[in-house]
Amino acid sequence: MENTIRHTTDWTYSTIASWLGVTIASLYYANSQILLIAQIPVHLMILAVLWFVIKRPNDQVNIVALTYFLLIVSLMQLSTTSLVFIHLIMFTAIFSAHFSPIKMICSVIAILATYSITNFDRWQGDIPWVTLIVWAFFCLMNWFVSRKIIQSLNIHYQSRQNYKELKATQSIMNAMSAEQERLNLSRELHDTLGHKLTALSINLDFAKRKATAESEENLTLCHSLTQELLDEVRSIVSTQRAEISLLRTSLEQVFKVTPQLACTLNLDKKLSYLNQNDSLCVIRFCQEMISNTLKHTQATEITFNVELKFSDHTGELLDKDTLTATAVHNQSEYVLSKPGNGLMGLKERIMLMNGKFKQEIIENRLVNEISFPIQLITHGV
Repeated sequence: MENTIRHTTDWTYSTIASWLGVTIASLYYANSQILLIAQIPVHLMILAVLWFVIKRPNDQVNIVALTYFLLIVSLMQLSTTSLVFIHLIMFTAIFSAHFSPIKMICSVIAILATYSITNFDRWQGDIPWVTLIVWAFFCLMNWFVSRKIIQSLNIHYQSRQNYKELKATQSIMNAMSAEQERLNLSRELHDTLGHKLTALSINLDFAKRKATAESEENLTLCHSLTQELLDEVRSIVSTQRAEISLLRTSLEQVFKVTPQLACTLNLDKKLSYLNQNDSLCVIRFCQEMISNTLKHTQATEITFNVELKFSDHTGELLDKDTLTATAVHNQSEYVLSKPGNGLMGLKERIMLMNGKFKQEIIENRLVNEISFPIQLITHGV
């Protein structure tokens, strides 16, 4: 199973409500004022753990589970109500995607055994086995159901992401097709109409030199109109070739189908001259970063910086320069995670282009970066 939990708003509300219910019950059934006061910091620490789980359900899982386990055990020493087992039920739900059946069974048995040992004297040897078995059964069933729900949510989420990526890819292909049509149109105008207008202008200029006084004025006017038309054709061709907006247009389409994550693009103006293959590589990088951010974090914003690094220090665009694209989201990160298939595929794609992919944590921010040499397009007509 994918080792990931995605919490919904309903889950958050139910978690806080369950904590509040257990806290009120435990404080109400406290046997003494000392025990009541002693319970308060334990309840607050449990709330802090639950809040961390809500915000970052897939981080530091073992440490968080051990902390929650010890807090539940501590609470059992301070309270006699069996409602503390609601925390055990929450424990099985929270870690259902991360714990195997054996690990979860051992955790449930350990907490039930601790509770039994703590209350053995109060029960005077008459252990309520039925109550313990019912709680154990309910906890394990809750673990099973929660695990299935998370699996279904992950499948639904992945299907939704696949659909969005498909729509984004379709937009990319449409943009590439439109760009190719513009380039084809500009070539046809230049190679056919442009050449013929040039030939017509030359012939009219030659005819004007040989013409009589009566026809010279008309030929001069025709030659002038031909020159204006040729200038307009050249202007149209230059405009069509200069308006290469594949990268920005396609990325805007990708961002548009990702409403739950605010995406910001800082794109170097010189990259309007980027060719299709290089543009597609940057687009795939941005798609992978968005997908990983949605899949593994609770981030709400991501920023992409795409810029050129020149081959010399003059600031002039040479034949071969380096494109650098970075992605940074707004959730703090402290440890580099193991790269999955998506990142491995991206790294292989970049290596085929003689480029590099790297990840590093800078000031508690995960920075993903690609860089590769590019061939700039010239726009002479």
